Parts: sequence; C-alpha cells; structure tokens
Amino acid sequence: MNKVITKIRSGIGGYLKDNILFLTFVFASVLNGFLLRAFTVKFNYSQIKPLMADMAVILLLALISYVFKKPRKQFVYLLVLTIIFSILCTANSIYYTNYKSFISVSLISTASQLGGVMDAVTENIMEPKDLIFLWDIPVIIVVYILLKRRTRDYITEVKEKRKRRGYALGTFCVSIGLAGIFCSTLTGTDYSRLAKQWNREYVLGTFGLYTYQFSDVISCTHAKINMMFGYEESEEVFNKFYDDKSKTEETSEKSNKYTNIFKGKNIIVIHAESFQQFCMDTYINGEELTPNMNKLAREGLYFSNFYAQESVGTSSDSEFTFASSLMPASSGTVAINYWDRDYTTTQKMLKKKGYYTFSMHGNNGSYWNRLNLHHSLGYDDFFNYNKDFNIDETIGLGLSDKSFFRQAVPKIEKINKEHDKWYGAFLMLTNHTPFTDIERVSDYEVDFKYKMYNEEDGMYEEKSAPFLEGTKLGSYFKSVHYADQAIGQFMTELDNAGLLDNTVVVIYGDHDAKIKAEEYDRYFNYNPFTDSVLTE
Repeated sequence: MNKVITKIRSGIGGYLKDNILFLTFVFASVLNGFLLRAFTVKFNYSQIKPLMADMAVILLLALISYVFKKPRKQFVYLLVLTIIFSILCTANSIYYTNYKSFISVSLISTASQLGGVMDAVTENIMEPKDLIFLWDIPVIIVVYILLKRRTRDYITEVKEKRKRRGYALGTFCVSIGLAGIFCSTLTGTDYSRLAKQWNREYVLGTFGLYTYQFSDVISCTHAKINMMFGYEESEEVFNKFYDDKSKTEETSEKSNKYTNIFKGKNIIVIHAESFQQFCMDTYINGEELTPNMNKLAREGLYFSNFYAQESVGTSSDSEFTFASSLMPASSGTVAINYWDRDYTTTQKMLKKKGYYTFSMHGNNGSYWNRLNLHHSLGYDDFFNYNKDFNIDETIGLGLSDKSFFRQAVPKIEKINKEHDKWYGAFLMLTNHTPFTDIERVSDYEVDFKYKMYNEEDGMYEEKSAPFLEGTKLGSYFKSVHYADQAIGQFMTELDNAGLLDNTVVVIYGDHDAKIKAEEYDRYFNYNPFTDSVLTE
C-alpha cells in the first residue's frame, strides 16, 4: 500500500514539475474566468459549477499543447490562447458594465459601426478594472523565461514521448471527469438556457465563461446555417402558426373611442435619441428639465410605461421594431444582417393608402446601414447628412438637432405642397453618448449646480454646491435639456408654417442613455451642505 501511495505521490510530483508552464496557463485562465464572474454576475450563482466547467474546457484546450515536442512551440500555443482568453474576459467585462449582458460572435458584424462612436467607447465604456484580465500575459512569458534559464532538464524532459503521452492521458481523464461531474449537476432548464442563449447572464454564471463562448459560437453558426438552408422549414412553421391563429380569433374588428381619430392625417415621428422617461419627472432647482416634452405630454396622449426593445443594434433596432412590430434579432442585427427581407411595416401599409413616406437624419447615411434599411422598411426617400443638409453646426456625431430641425421645416413645406398625405420620420442625434460635447455650445446656458439658502447672522445668503457638475449624469441632463429645446423649437416652427393643422406628432425614446448605475448615486444621495455622496 505504501509503495502505491509513494508511486502516486511521485507521479503527481513529476507531473507538477514537468508541467509548470501548462499549469500556469490553466490556473491563470480559470482565475480570470472567476474574476469576470466576480465583477459581473457577482456571487448570484453557484461558484463550484462554473469553476468545474471552466477547468474542464481549459484542460481540454491545453491538452493540444502536448502535440508539440519543442517547449518553445508549446509556449507559443499557450501564449496565443492566453491572449485570446484575456481579450475575451476584457471585452465581456466592458460589455457587461454597459449592457448587463455578455458579448457574442454575432457582434463582429457590427464592428464597422464603432468608428462613429469611438468617443463613447473611450470616455464612457472602459474602466481600469477591465485591464486586470491582462495580467496573465506577462506572467506566462516570465514563467517560460525562468524555466528556460533555470535548467535544461525542463527542455529535455518534455521531449520524452512516453512521458508526454502519459501526461496527456492523465490530463484528458481529469478533464472528462470534471465535465462528467459538472454535467450531473445540471437540470433540463440549464440545458435549455444554454441552447437558447436568451439569458446570457445565467448561462455564464452557471456554465462558466469558456462553455458560454463555445455555445455562443455554435448558436450563431446554427442561425447562419438555418438562414441559408432552413428557410422553407421555418416558413412552413411560421405560416402554420398564423393559419391556426386566424381560425381561433374573431373575424370582427374591435373599436373604441380612439378608432380612426387620426385617419387621413399627416404623421411626424420623432425618434428621440437616448431620451428616458424619468427625465420628464426631473426638476433642477425647481425648474423642469424637459418643459417642452412635459407640455406635449399634458396636451396629448402620454404613454409613460414604454420600454424600448433593443438588442446590440440599439437605435436601429428601435427603428425596426417601431416600424414592423417585430422583435430585433438576437444574433447579429437587422440593420446589418437582415435588412434585405420583405417586412410588413407601418410605412408600407400607409403607402398603400396613398401616403408619401420619408425619413431624415443628421448623421452619415451609411451608419447602421440606413441607406439600405430605410428602403427595406418602406421609405420613399432618406434625407441625410451626406447630401441633403448644410453642416453648419456639429455636436457629437453629426449635425446638431436644432440645425437639423431648422433645415427640415422647408423640406417638409415642399413635401406638403407636392403630396396630399405624408409620413415623415426624424431621427435626432445630439443627445447621444458620451454627451460631453454639449458643454461647448455657445448659446446653450443651464446651471445644474445645487442652489440652497444659508441663514447666517439673521441674513439669508444664496449658496451653490457642484451637485452634478462634471459628472456623466450631469452632462446627460444638459444634453436632454438641449434635446427638449430642439423639439420645442421644431414644434414652434412647424406651427408657424401651418404644418401642424392636419398632422399627428409621435415622439418615442429609442433606448436608455447607457449610463452606469453608480452614476445615479450622486443624483439620489447627494448632500449639498457637505458636497458629498451619502452612503446607503
């Protein structure tokens, strides 16, 4: 018995001694996976299950390194994997901080859209903690250099074919054993969520980073293959669903007091960039943050429980859903990947009723592939930054909203003379992250300092504290206030031109402002007398 124990100890000792670089890679990769969960999903899920899953996957991938005889080639292979995994962890950390989800390979198709919002990436998205995951790259390089310098035994030992086979077999058995134990702990719900990928936070928190990423690759690949070869099958299922649905529903149309009240009227749709409902309930020093929007809400129909259904396509997703009543794509984006489909949209239905449909935007026409997307949605014309506007004032990503609306009015007047009925969509732009460019607008004055009165020696003295000055949320509030002014200006100019006499104006916020939760701490918990943020 003692001989057996001694032999096992000797084998384990030899394995540890001869596989220092290998084990460094495994430890570093598993630790990074743990750190990612700690920074994102916290400890809301089991800690043992994802550790087992990560280790099983890492061991299987590292197993390939035994194919290489020379330590240098083994090192290069493990270093490449280390760099890839470090980048994966960093990207997932950044993405989760801002979108409360994890990255997908389907995002690669949207990478071309980053150029226009690079300021938002550098100013709003990245944090120092995101660089922590790069620690393992220099570590594995240093370990290799030290091993190479310390002794040449390391160089010759791993060349022994028999040893490498034994180590590889042992590693494989451990990996399969861990995978088996892990799989035995899963439920049917776990497998379903892994396959459908709809709750990515749960999947990564339960299956670990590496299983999640492999599953995502398979899911996205399946979606692409199904799109190419499974169209007829999907169409059959789709048609059967609606055939059965129509048989069970009442054929008579339902009506209420709102039915047909806007029939035959012109339509103006304002796509309010990053406009959130809570801004309409916000007062700074007793003043409304959005007085024009509040006035419109009081005088018209106001739907406060509105939740934008957007995926990675953000603004373009909201445009698509608003037009088609379809959910955005879960893999890739409609604007980039699925724009060339025959969608049933509000615009197309209005065209059948004799409407001329058009859209206007103060940004580059190719951004989010709108030149193609808007044609697919049913717009007759798309007026954009490239050819239809005088770029006399830029804020952030393109033409300022005030200039955009001012130049839009004469175009609408011309359209109104040429067409009996029309539908126009106007995409705002200035209120786009990172919001900081609004600070330089010369004719824009708003004070977001906290005003208070201090009694001293029987006298009241007005004092102010910084409050939201210099914060991300403060910049957003200034930007929202500007957007509200632009909408108010637009409504006034439309009214003066007589364009509101037979027109319905629809305004919706396309998505939230992508401001991190901690930015709101100062807004809700600020103590103006000490210029400090209160604790919970």
